[in-house]
Amino acid sequence: MVMPDRFRKTSKVPDGITVVEIVESISRGSFGLGYAVLNLAAALERAGVNVFLASVDEKSAAYETCEEAGFPRERLILGSLVGPARFRFAPGLANQVSNLASGERSIVHLHGVWTYVSHVARVLRTRWQCPLVLTPHGSYEPFMQTISPRKKAIASLLYERRNLTTASCLWALSEQEKLSIMEYGFNGRIEVIPNGVNRAIYCSADDVADFRRRHNVAPGSRILLFLSRIARKKNLPLLLKALAKIASKHPDWKLLIAGADEGGHIHQVQALIEEFKIGKQASLIGPVSGKEKACALTAASVFVLPSHSEGLPIAVLEAMEYGKPVLLTDGWSLPVTTSAKFGWRVSVEEALFEAALHEAMSTSEQVLAEMGGLGQSLVREHFNWDSIAQQAASLYTSLLTDGRQARR
Repeated sequence: MVMPDRFRKTSKVPDGITVVEIVESISRGSFGLGYAVLNLAAALERAGVNVFLASVDEKSAAYETCEEAGFPRERLILGSLVGPARFRFAPGLANQVSNLASGERSIVHLHGVWTYVSHVARVLRTRWQCPLVLTPHGSYEPFMQTISPRKKAIASLLYERRNLTTASCLWALSEQEKLSIMEYGFNGRIEVIPNGVNRAIYCSADDVADFRRRHNVAPGSRILLFLSRIARKKNLPLLLKALAKIASKHPDWKLLIAGADEGGHIHQVQALIEEFKIGKQASLIGPVSGKEKACALTAASVFVLPSHSEGLPIAVLEAMEYGKPVLLTDGWSLPVTTSAKFGWRVSVEEALFEAALHEAMSTSEQVLAEMGGLGQSLVREHFNWDSIAQQAASLYTSLLTDGRQARR
């Protein structure tokens, strides 16, 4: 990936800019979205940007993730929940954030769509008359439009369509997502800046051995790891069907499914494991984080994500950072031009996915390690959070400069 000249790292981030990153949640339950926003904010703060982060979270959970990312808790603005927690309705959040800044040196950056914080972003943009950056994180992908269409139609009518039409810039995570945004109907400025990834956490051989024992992975068995939300979008039935057809050919492999349930989808996954009679070769291990997550990635031989669609999944970048080859579907694209063989990318068509899974599970550990090394080199070169924060800061500065020139 060649960084545009206007996004090349500068020696100094311009003074006087206040950036408010807004996202529904940064707690562990927010999965890759919260992780991405929190680490971007932390990197911007390290770069000297006057950045704040606004979300609707329970205080202790938010403080815990801030500490892990190295983001100062005094720069976190938490909205007070009103009503059921699942709605994340915090009517006072816009006023809380309004006291931070105003005027022509402010930026509002909204992450994700279809949630209450989109309304907060619209209020702030209107009050401050400042640029609005919108990062949909895959929400405009065609598959995502099939999920909760009525809810999205109402949100679009109330605030989301206005956010889209008044956004100064949409931030896409890949060229594929940029095309989806354009097809959705946005014809303004779109910039492609990827997510980043943190360096791998070291796990000793004893740590890995303990992990394998806890999850009943027999000595000598190899691990196929799924680590993401257990959600319809992630297309786990495709993986389970393929595994069921070839399980007898690969008795030395075990699929570990790590992640939290979304919308009760876990019940369908468990039912399929039982229906296909693959309980000995596939198991649900629940959500993992911290050292447990690091051990899961360290212990794995291959990482698999059979999603219908993605923006730029953090889980894939993390797996590559841990030196693991990845088996992925065409639901996403890496915003880097490379000939490196760091895994497999195939269609969601069942026969093709099954063939790729069989090939991955037939590959020697030595070759898998070589492929994983290529992926690790790739992410370390292109997906460093501090570099991405510099690109973000340059984007924010250009929007403020363009806005001032437009007003003259």
